[in-house]
Amino acid sequence: MRKSLWLSMLLIAVVLILPTACKAPAEPAKFEITSLNVTPPEVTVGDMVTITTEVKNSGGSEGVYVAILTVDGAEVERKNVTVAPGTTETVTFSLTKDKIGTYQVAVGGLSSSLKIEPRLVAKEVELKYDDGAADGFSSVSGGYLVGFMPPAVPFSIKRIRLFGTIRGAAVQNTFEVEIWDKEHKSLYSKAYPATMFPLNLTGPGAPVKDAAWVEIELPNTVVSDMFYIHVWKGPETMGGIHLGVDDNVKNEHSSIAVRAGGVTKEVESWGQPYLCTCWSGDKSKTNWMIRVVGTTMVPEE
Repeated sequence: MRKSLWLSMLLIAVVLILPTACKAPAEPAKFEITSLNVTPPEVTVGDMVTITTEVKNSGGSEGVYVAILTVDGAEVERKNVTVAPGTTETVTFSLTKDKIGTYQVAVGGLSSSLKIEPRLVAKEVELKYDDGAADGFSSVSGGYLVGFMPPAVPFSIKRIRLFGTIRGAAVQNTFEVEIWDKEHKSLYSKAYPATMFPLNLTGPGAPVKDAAWVEIELPNTVVSDMFYIHVWKGPETMGGIHLGVDDNVKNEHSSIAVRAGGVTKEVESWGQPYLCTCWSGDKSKTNWMIRVVGTTMVPEE
């Protein structure tokens, strides 16, 4: 009887212990970086960037993953994250850079590019093709035309400067200022009083004694390519405004405009008498003293 009881108890113990002894150990944690995002991917110097990465645990046990952020291969920061089996956790880093350039940001086996741009500030710029000293004064019949290329875009035109005088007892009452785009389409047009310039009463051929820079404020006009300033003097050769001419530099920007049938256009050849008496000077050395002042965005120094 006792032997039978003892055998029964032994059998029960074996039944209870056997499943536990045969149970396989749990798999260790197995980590994988499934995504890496740099937001935003382009910033200016000193701005903060957010870097997020997702860590997945495909193993059978909970574990701690050490997420290491590197920039161009050098460690910047590390963070520990606990990840349960079969789940994904997000790790977030913050980063700022004080030098422009393109950097490689990496966590685990994933990497992404980060571009650092210079910080831009508004700067006033004067565009000119003359040296400031007039070598003569023009007496065109028509309009003065100068083409300008912005130093950077977008370029915001603020005002123009004209060096000149008015001559003749019967001076025209007004002159016109226009801004043209590269296709000669008018972006702005307005008439101004000729009396903005000083009056010179010397006769034809005599040196001009009274001339000055006149500054004209313009409405904010933004251009992103070549543009033109057109100053319409009018058909009268000797009367009206006379702008200064600088002949020390080869002319690559100045021309003459004529108007026919209400349409204003650039003169292709200055030697077309049927269009206008134009200007008797050497075209290759004729730079109208017209300047443009505007603002553009430049890298901060």
